[in-house]
Amino acid sequence: MREKKVLPHYLKEDQQRWYLLAYDNNVLKIFNVDCIRNLRIYYEETFKKDMNIDANDLFKDSYGIWNQPDIPIENIELSYSALDGRFLKSVPLHHSQTIIVDNETEFRITLRLRITNDFVMALLARSSSLTVIKPLHLRERVRKVYEEALQRNA
Repeated sequence: MREKKVLPHYLKEDQQRWYLLAYDNNVLKIFNVDCIRNLRIYYEETFKKDMNIDANDLFKDSYGIWNQPDIPIENIELSYSALDGRFLKSVPLHHSQTIIVDNETEFRITLRLRITNDFVMALLARSSSLTVIKPLHLRERVRKVYEEALQRNA
């Protein structure tokens, strides 16, 4: 077990899990609240909350809780079956989701965000009808996941 002394700033919920955004040695980090054990509050120590931090803005270009600024924000185009499209209309993948085709055979969307592992895992959840149109490196990344899964399960 590691001991950390952090300066808490925000609580954020994502996919029914809670996270603490806190400064750890002057670096804003994300901690899973479920992993916090033996919490101690130091009443004799105080700090000033950084009011310039907009917690929503920190994650606007990310999927979920994973904010990694060194990953570029990209334009993404995805195609799904009409059936999966009905689900994705009711529960969009991301706030940037824009529908460009919605007919009886195809549901196609564009998104603009960072391609993180969390995002790739979300794509795989509806992969039975997914076609990654662009970017090509995302298509390759999804293909590689499929190939590795086939090898493990052959």
